[in-house]
Amino acid sequence: MRQFGIVLVVGIMAPLVSNSSLHAQQAERRAKAPEFNNTTTSIIFFKDVFAEALQGERPTILSENSQAPAMAPSSPAGGGGMQSPATTGGGKAGEWADIISPGTIQDEVKRLNNQLAETVQNVRKFNGGGFEEARRDFTELAMLFEIIAEHDGDVRWKEFALTARDGFARAGFNSKVGTDNSFKEAKLRAEDVEQLVRGGSIDTREADPKATWDAIADRPPLMQRLEIAYQKRLKPMTASESEFKSNVEEILHEAEIIAAIGHAMQKEGFEYYDDADYVTFSQQMQEAALKVVKAVKENNADAARTAAGDVGQSCTLCHESYR
Repeated sequence: MRQFGIVLVVGIMAPLVSNSSLHAQQAERRAKAPEFNNTTTSIIFFKDVFAEALQGERPTILSENSQAPAMAPSSPAGGGGMQSPATTGGGKAGEWADIISPGTIQDEVKRLNNQLAETVQNVRKFNGGGFEEARRDFTELAMLFEIIAEHDGDVRWKEFALTARDGFARAGFNSKVGTDNSFKEAKLRAEDVEQLVRGGSIDTREADPKATWDAIADRPPLMQRLEIAYQKRLKPMTASESEFKSNVEEILHEAEIIAAIGHAMQKEGFEYYDDADYVTFSQQMQEAALKVVKAVKENNADAARTAAGDVGQSCTLCHESYR
């Protein structure tokens, strides 16, 4: 009887074990890997989606390295909370924040990027006169990236500012003449601007954060930029109320650029920075340009036209003594 029971149990368990093994084998079965035809998939998919498909700039939230605002100390009454770095220390985000906004800096860098892309298209165009435009644009870029490094506001490219400043300054100095070597340098630095504008990065190098302006920007190229800002833009755009209303954003932009150049010209190392008369003219131009900014924000066409005239007068008086 005992032997019969053992045989019965074995007889019952054997099919169960067999079924379990079968289920395990079935569970481990996998579908055959698909085979792709390169001719077909190349039509459907991009080889490099970033290079071939995406257009325009990266969204600001992805390309900017924003810092969280600092915590303000608790007040005696127990109040507290978040405080923007721009309002810490008396509500002033450094000297440059009162002169040129992050938006104007960023828009100007983008504009210069487009201009340089045209200038360095080929060596013949560059050597045939494009080097003069490159010198002006790279010199302004060097100025702007020095401002970015000093600016306490939330401006893009801060982590690359000093490296970019030195590279653009060198390209500006070298572009005094049109040669194959100066073209190669200009081409490389133009690619740097393109990378930064698109949200990319450039190789950082050791740079002096206390470099004086004689190593950053020459005066003549910035004077050319001032002439464009006033003669071709600010003056005609403030000539009438209709022109003013049609060009409000451009007027604001150019006025801040003029104010920034005027302020830079007073900095240590800049040509004539130790000449009291020259510094006075630079201050007058800066103040007049900031009055234009104020007039734009107040939507006052008459005040903008008057202030723009003061910008022109300061330039004229300066040119009578300095060239």
